[in-house]
Parts: sequence; structure tokens; C-alpha cells
Amino acid sequence: MSKQTVIHEVGKITVRRISDKKVIGSSVTQMTQFTQQVQQDFLKGGWGNRDLYVINSSKEVSGNVRNAFFDLDFMAMQQGVKIENEAISVWEDENLTVSETNTVKLSYIPISEVTLTNEDGEHLNVSTTSTEVAVPEQFAKKEAVITVFYQIEVDAETVEISGEKFSENYEFEIHTIEYDPKTSKVYSDLYIQLPKVNFSGEADISLEAGQAYTPEIGYRALADENGKIGKFSRVKRSADGSKGIVKDDQTEPPTDGE
Repeated sequence: MSKQTVIHEVGKITVRRISDKKVIGSSVTQMTQFTQQVQQDFLKGGWGNRDLYVINSSKEVSGNVRNAFFDLDFMAMQQGVKIENEAISVWEDENLTVSETNTVKLSYIPISEVTLTNEDGEHLNVSTTSTEVAVPEQFAKKEAVITVFYQIEVDAETVEISGEKFSENYEFEIHTIEYDPKTSKVYSDLYIQLPKVNFSGEADISLEAGQAYTPEIGYRALADENGKIGKFSRVKRSADGSKGIVKDDQTEPPTDGE
């Protein structure tokens, strides 16, 4: 009989993209789920149409991973792309006070027209090539606070959302620890290894005030040509808490004089 243990920790994850061997990992997961489903078709017969035989087929392994921190690598896995570095334009908005010279000072140089909004909700588009913007006196008086919208160019890490690209295949490993119920000490490490998984392209991003966004990604394991999907592996800890590393059986070369 195998040792009975207690598991009460989440599973860390490590994934490696099969195409280029890039490794992505997280030790701050909040939930790591492994789900196995089997289709069962029952052969029935006789009085009462009772169950006589069960046909098991279509074993499916899937799950979800929820991370405590936002990670662009998660987004790239879902989209089936790599993280790129490029210059993009983004919107900036500032609440600025009109100076004695009827101007406002922007924090950045705009790359397009600047839109001004005064306290009455009126809008005015102004062209400028510097951070100083002139404000017409009839639009906003001195010491008035106006809102300014403008575009700037920035360097960014980007993840493309493409309708023609989907998640690649990855090697996937979940790692958690097992405790001895008698001593409450770590007894072993448990690994769930899935050599080929495909991550779901479904994404749900809800940004709420006062709530941390914890990204969640689903996966589906694929079988190899021999029908194998993955394995559960227990690695027992040594008395000093270390793992049982496989030792090299090669003998040391003889020293001089032997």
C-alpha cells in the first residue's frame, strides 16, 4: 500500500514552449486544477433494462491555472504569439491649471492634436509641437482647471491579438508537496507531468476598483502516438529534506600511479 499523505498547497507550474524551448514558470499560483473525464457508454439489456457492460473511451485531461500576479507571458500563451518590443501611441490625460499666461504645461510632447475640456464640459482641439499649450481666455480663465487629452509615443512590450493565430503546444508540469500526516513534515514532492498541452485562447479580463486582477488560463492535454497523456510522479524527500537525485554510475578515472 502506498503512503497516505496530506496535500494543502497549490501547485507551482513550469511550461516550456515546444517550438523554441522557451521556459515560463510561476510559483505564485492561486489555483492549479487537473481534471480528468472519461466517456462511459452502457450496454443495457434484460428485464429492467439493467446495465450489463460499460464501454470506457475518450479520456480527457484538462484544467485551469490562476496566477496571483499579472504576467504578459500568460497573455502570449493564450494568443499564440511571442512578446514583441515596439513603439506605439497611447492616450494621456491630465488635469492642469491654466497659468497667468493662459497656457498649460503638458508632461509629454504630443504627437497629435490636443483636446481641451473645460469646467463646463466644452471641448476644444488645439495643435502644438511642444509641451506648452495656449488656452483661449474665452475657453478657460486663469487658475481654472481643465482636462487635457493627447497621444504620445512610447516603447512597449506588446502581445498581438490576431484572429489567425492560436495557442501553440507546450510541455506542462505542476509541482506540489505532500505532508506526512503523523509528523506534519514534508514527505515528498508530487509532480503532474503533461508532455503536450494546448492552452485555451479564451480570456476574461475584469478590472474592478479595489480588486486585484488574477489571470486564469485553461489547458487541454494531448496524447502522444502511444496514447500516453502524462504521469503522476512522487519524489520522496531524504532525511535532511533534500530530493533523491539520480547519481552518476560512472566510476571515477584512476589517479596517477594506479
